[in-house]
Amino acid sequence: MLYGSTMPMPGVLRLRSMHPLIEGDGSCSLVYDLERAAVVEVPEELQFYIAAALETGDLDEALLAWLVNEDLLTDEWGAGTAGAAGPPEAAAWWHPTAAYRIDDELHARIDQVREEPALDVVRFAFSHGFGISRVKLHLNWDGWYPGNGLLERIVVEASRLAASLHQEVTFDLTLDADEVTPARAAFLAASAFQVRLRCGGFPVSYRMENGTVAASWKAEPLVHLLLKRLRGRLTVHCVLDGGRLLDLWDWAKRTGIRHLDATIVEDAAIGDGSLQPGRRIELRNDLLAVCDEMAEELAAQRLPVDYKPLTRIVDRLMRSECLDQAVGGRGGYAGLMPVADSYPRSVLETFDLRWLARSIDGAELAGAAEAAELEFPCPGCWARHVCSHSTFVASAVEGEEAREISEASCALWKVEVEVALRFYHRLAHTDPLQVRRFFESSTREPAQERREDFESMRMPC
Repeated sequence: MLYGSTMPMPGVLRLRSMHPLIEGDGSCSLVYDLERAAVVEVPEELQFYIAAALETGDLDEALLAWLVNEDLLTDEWGAGTAGAAGPPEAAAWWHPTAAYRIDDELHARIDQVREEPALDVVRFAFSHGFGISRVKLHLNWDGWYPGNGLLERIVVEASRLAASLHQEVTFDLTLDADEVTPARAAFLAASAFQVRLRCGGFPVSYRMENGTVAASWKAEPLVHLLLKRLRGRLTVHCVLDGGRLLDLWDWAKRTGIRHLDATIVEDAAIGDGSLQPGRRIELRNDLLAVCDEMAEELAAQRLPVDYKPLTRIVDRLMRSECLDQAVGGRGGYAGLMPVADSYPRSVLETFDLRWLARSIDGAELAGAAEAAELEFPCPGCWARHVCSHSTFVASAVEGEEAREISEASCALWKVEVEVALRFYHRLAHTDPLQVRRFFESSTREPAQERREDFESMRMPC
């Protein structure tokens, strides 16, 4: 007996939340299990009708047997099965300036321009970091460079607290390209900052057919400047508002970029806002080509360029935790249980920063409160757990820029999620040690690079 409500009944089975990944011929070889963050292979004999059967609920004996065998038709009734209809009550106190814990890491955002409030956030983060091994501070003043003085104080205070607690601390700075100077690049390299460089729009016609440069791009020399100093600690973020992803990908490989991020702009924000037929298919094909290259490089025991829109989603899936492992009071994960079906399940704890009210401007508090009261438009979307733009996932802490959610933009973002799910499944057939090395390199600076960067600082410029 199947049951559709969120209230369990003895002996009743329910279908897990699933999304079939449809192939070009209409078949479905993979199913995404939202609850367990898993991608499940579909037997060949079921591939041509499983999607329609799941949509209509008309399940034959063979399909039922397979669903039960894969535990997709289950008797489990956990917190994660709670419906996500409507905005959650617990969301009223949570806002993007929260600190949160992922596995063995604690993340916190610092965007206060005054020194004491910024240091208050540092102390707050470490006060909630007992029992973890790593604290990551995300520094973002909307791309503005705050000056060496403030950055030095943050590094000194965080390093002091980390040493006293025997923890590792890292610093992730979001910076606009036009804020880069040789002196700032040298300071960031010496202080072991990881930098997310926002370069704006990538030129639509960057390369001509003969390979020569067709358009000047003022951000490019600044990318080279930081890349020379930071190496693998640099993530380059570009906006694609009409150009091809493969052009950006080829440029990143030629330039030697290790970590590449990109935001795909919807048709309505390009040119006159008219629909661009075939762009969704073009993007999907480009993403699949990037996915193929990354997978082939890993299979060949080489580290590929880290294309963040795909690897970020895969990383979330790899870090997934069961809901019944979450603990905490109102200031912990228990306060988010009403949105557990929609919140990334790698998050174990979140922390309310309202106690810092006396240190934060009233206008900033009002803005945070207003943002917290907004309705969540993503609870019914199949991609809500991992989509980088979901209101439950997109976070200033990760340096991801919030974008307006619309039918047109979501169509492009879901293409990213679909390809990432296929990439996630493909990695299961790759050397696990190589995969682990790849994802660790995207978040941790290799020791050899740190040593080389330190030694280069001793050399005359």
